[in-house]
Amino acid sequence: MSEPHAGMPRDAAEDADLTAVRRLIEAWGFRRDAGEWEALADTFHPEGSIAVSWYGPGPFAGFVAACRANRGKTFSKHAMCGSRVTFRGPRAVAETDVLLFMRGAVQGVEVVGQTNMRFLDRIERRGDGAWRILDRTAIYDHDMMAPAISGTALPVAPDALTGLPPGYRFLAWRLRLAGRTVPDDLPTPGSKAEATLRREAAAWLAA
Repeated sequence: MSEPHAGMPRDAAEDADLTAVRRLIEAWGFRRDAGEWEALADTFHPEGSIAVSWYGPGPFAGFVAACRANRGKTFSKHAMCGSRVTFRGPRAVAETDVLLFMRGAVQGVEVVGQTNMRFLDRIERRGDGAWRILDRTAIYDHDMMAPAISGTALPVAPDALTGLPPGYRFLAWRLRLAGRTVPDDLPTPGSKAEATLRREAAAWLAA
């Protein structure tokens, strides 16, 4: 099998890789939200893993299965807002700004929510020449929740949010009400967890 971009000028090859990785990341959002499960599974390598608020770290195949099982219970939409990517040969580390929108009923009240987060991905190009994600971890920057109908009271007492991390307090509260487990120490801006992620990603890229 020939090398990817064989005979292509270096700048053109780098642009092609950057375009491919950005398209991969964008495709993940569309496929996840559209319920295109087989296509979604193909965005990761077979042994790939993911860690988000309600799942993981664990196999991406399990994440896909859980998303399929929960489809339709609430509305959610991922807006992939832009990525910065660092390459080293067939490896890349990408950081992507993501807006997660949700709408659904919480304790009988229809609410809307928004979570600002970043995906930190380790990505590899292997034998077939395609870039796929090896692992992904979400870093939680900020979230909010409001009643969908103006004038309706938000069904949460202030003390119910006490102690929840500000980067994802409303998300954690809502998911825990739904019976899901959400850790208290997910990566947030400037946290030890974020620093560890970055250090491990840099070491992997340099290896």
